[in-house]
Amino acid sequence: MVQYPFQNPNLDIEERISDLISRMTLEEKVRQLDIYSWNEFKEDDGQFDFEKFINVSGKEGIGCLQNRYSSAEDNNRIQKEYLEEARLPIPILFSEEALHGLIWPECTVFPQQIALASTFDAELGFKQGKAIARECRSLGIHETWSPVLDLARDPRWGRVEEAYGEDTYLASRFAEEMVKGLQGDDLTRNDTIVAEVKHFSGYGAPTGGLNCAPAMMGKHEHEFYCLPVFEAAFNAGALNAMCSYNSIDGIPVAGDRKLLTDKLRGELGMRGFVRADMTAIIMLHRCHYVVESQREAIKMAIEAGVDMQLYDFPHDVYQGHLADMVKCGELEEAVVDLSVRRVLRVKFMLGLFENPFVDESLNKQVVHCEEHVALAKEVAEKAICLLKNNQGLLPLKKDTKCIAVVGPSAATPRFGDYSAPAETCKDAVTLLDGIRQAVSEETEILYAKGCEILENEVMVIPSKWLRSQDGKEGLTGEYFNGQDFEGEAVVTRVDSQVNFNWIYTKPGEGINADSFGVRWTGTLVPEETFEGCIGLSSMDSMRLWIDGEMLVDGWGDKQATQMQPFQFEKGKEYAVKIEFINDQRGVRVIFGYNTGNLDMEQALAISKQADVVIVAVGDSEETCGENLDRADLNLPGRQGELVRKIYETGTPVVLVLQNGRPLSITWEQEHIPAIVEAWHVGEQGGHAIAGVLFGDVNPGGRLPISFPKSVGQIPVHYNRRPFGATKYVEMDWNPLYPFGYGLSYTKFEYSNLKLSAEEIKADETVKVSIDVTNVGDCYGEDVPQLYIHDAVSSVVRPYKELAGFERVGLAPGETKTVTFELGERQLRVLNPDFKWVVEKGKFEVMVGPNAMDLPFTTQFRVK
Repeated sequence: MVQYPFQNPNLDIEERISDLISRMTLEEKVRQLDIYSWNEFKEDDGQFDFEKFINVSGKEGIGCLQNRYSSAEDNNRIQKEYLEEARLPIPILFSEEALHGLIWPECTVFPQQIALASTFDAELGFKQGKAIARECRSLGIHETWSPVLDLARDPRWGRVEEAYGEDTYLASRFAEEMVKGLQGDDLTRNDTIVAEVKHFSGYGAPTGGLNCAPAMMGKHEHEFYCLPVFEAAFNAGALNAMCSYNSIDGIPVAGDRKLLTDKLRGELGMRGFVRADMTAIIMLHRCHYVVESQREAIKMAIEAGVDMQLYDFPHDVYQGHLADMVKCGELEEAVVDLSVRRVLRVKFMLGLFENPFVDESLNKQVVHCEEHVALAKEVAEKAICLLKNNQGLLPLKKDTKCIAVVGPSAATPRFGDYSAPAETCKDAVTLLDGIRQAVSEETEILYAKGCEILENEVMVIPSKWLRSQDGKEGLTGEYFNGQDFEGEAVVTRVDSQVNFNWIYTKPGEGINADSFGVRWTGTLVPEETFEGCIGLSSMDSMRLWIDGEMLVDGWGDKQATQMQPFQFEKGKEYAVKIEFINDQRGVRVIFGYNTGNLDMEQALAISKQADVVIVAVGDSEETCGENLDRADLNLPGRQGELVRKIYETGTPVVLVLQNGRPLSITWEQEHIPAIVEAWHVGEQGGHAIAGVLFGDVNPGGRLPISFPKSVGQIPVHYNRRPFGATKYVEMDWNPLYPFGYGLSYTKFEYSNLKLSAEEIKADETVKVSIDVTNVGDCYGEDVPQLYIHDAVSSVVRPYKELAGFERVGLAPGETKTVTFELGERQLRVLNPDFKWVVEKGKFEVMVGPNAMDLPFTTQFRVK
């Protein structure tokens, strides 16, 4: 029933928003500018506490709920009971992470974005975005905090895996297609969601590769390289944006009105709202030091154009400051109204005022459906890059007598960061699984882990090895408020394992999440005998005693993982005591172990028995992801040692990389005969990699980011601007593997480069065509790439810039003509007045298989 004009679907959205805002109290307005977490209302048994939620949302309502684990039925109930209680029926916006699949236990896990970009097939970005949107909306999620549009300009940065690589044009193409897939043409449909693109902006080029560090770029470089990627996304319809933590040229993004309002809304035309990345607002006060108080940080952010916080402050603090500043005259209510308008616009465009509920039958049809699983496999197959293949070692024969499969990534799914937990993905296929299913029944498969990803990597001690004080599986946990373990425990319970991350979750009812301590006690009873290590992993203070002896003293600011040698004896009982306090460095703790040298000895033994060894190495969730930046890019831990020792056995080696960022594998490139870059390719990765190894799939992926020989070469991205020296004392400046590089099991030849015109006007286009021929003996897919160079320009332009690419499939002996069109999008330059123009003069055109191999050249002029 239409009670107010804002409920009338026949009125213009802006008119409806104005009517609604005019009816809202100040308290109701600031509620719309805050986000709540599902975990705030989680009971001890993991269920959602509906009564508590309604008590909190009350008459004023809430703007947004991050809802990671609820079902469609739960989300409908939350929305229904909430709307019945609220004074004004303003629906909740449900938001969640869905970078390469919704972070939900049963959803499809697609390859990471760096792998998607490695396909050089932007249409796959549309298809993957569409599949993610269908699964999200079927569960009641309206908005995803993706895609990540940061250019990965420093491979040491931990979030490279989330990006589309180092190049503006490549990232722009994927940004455009992903947004179209996510949002579609009509956000009221049940297969579309809002894209909240991030991180606006300059976040992917941090000083020293360190997360949140100031961007290593000036204003011109930022607007020339980074902003066009976001421009492509907004041109495709992207509605929202998440602003980044970093500063650019000394100005923090979260407080930069010129960037968040003038540029983002004025020039780029973003229509929705800006959410601050978590802590971006409070960092104005605690990190950038541009304001003296939290209150001033909130004021600076909202006046700059930040509309919603992301857990920077407790709800009462954030909302209280906003409302009080308006009442005290420190902040104009019109500023709050503008932010509220942006949030409400998104809700109206989603059609939530007409239908706030989800069809509960949809998720059974689309979540992890056959179509999406097949797509995940297709993307994974097309993402894989062949980096080296001496003497045609690959593809391997399926009837090889004996194959050794070795490495810490062989039997473990590698999804990367912002993924559903691998253990909850029922159909996750490991490389070992894929190999076993690919080979003949007669082939013997031998397996050994060889080593962990990190030398001191922690495997969580399983609950069946632990006994609490009352004899249950697990350890007795006593939870104290404060950090001195004084008085009675607030909560005493049995924790099945010590494996917690309390960044998003509460430690328990009645426990002060800002200041608490835990003491775990009980018994460790190993189920096998071996010589290994035992210890703790945490960024907070921790201590471990075994049989009364302190083995780990991590009290204070010490290393995150501390392990000590330990002799595990099957069936022996060891008394355990652990103490932990959250002194604000990570709120994460793991009690774990590793198996020391035992695995490497087993790996070497089976390698000597085999006809070929497949070694799977790379990254894990402990070496790659947010806040996991590296000082070097060698294989982490003892993996390099493992590869060398297996090579020394004399058995042919195939090296499979499952990583989230480039690795400096110079020794491996010189010695190992076959190397495959597989990235973190999602739940179907094992099938995809095995398909490449045994010839069912001809690899056609291309690197979307350059691989340095050494970290001393960074920055090593191909589209650098001209400068003086090109050599170091130790080496030249060329990368180990260039941007766009990738081999195939067949061979391609290029010929007949043509231009449609030798001279064009600034507003015209020119077509460039080239013939590509498969001169090998099997089907393959090639990616001819077109680069341009502006001979003379008003500002310094890169040596070369990608301006076109196309993935093309060819049968043996087949020739296809690939045609590119060059126009304003590729030819324009940001001139000294910061205006985009196509300047007169000569442009060189270069075509080839990668950024360093461009043998076909021609030129044209802009008159």
